[in-house]
Amino acid sequence: MDIRSYLLENNFKITMSKNYIDIINYNSIENVNSNNIILKLEQGKLAINGNNLVIKKLLNDEIVIIGSINSVEFR
Repeated sequence: MDIRSYLLENNFKITMSKNYIDIINYNSIENVNSNNIILKLEQGKLAINGNNLVIKKLLNDEIVIIGSINSVEFR
C-alpha cells in the first residue's frame, strides 16, 4: 500500500463563513463571473451564488472564493 494515497483524501470538503468559502478536492471550474461560480466535483456540481465573487486562491485541488455569498447549491 502506498502511504501517500492512504493519506490523501479524495472527498471534497467545504469550509465556509459569511464572506469566504474554501473548497478542497474539486475537479474543474465550469463558470466564473462576479455573481456565480460553478465547480465540477466528482459527485456533481457546486454553484456559489452571490455578489462581487473573486477567486482569491487557486491550486490544483483547492479554491478559495471571497465576496458576498448568498447561496451554495449542490447539483
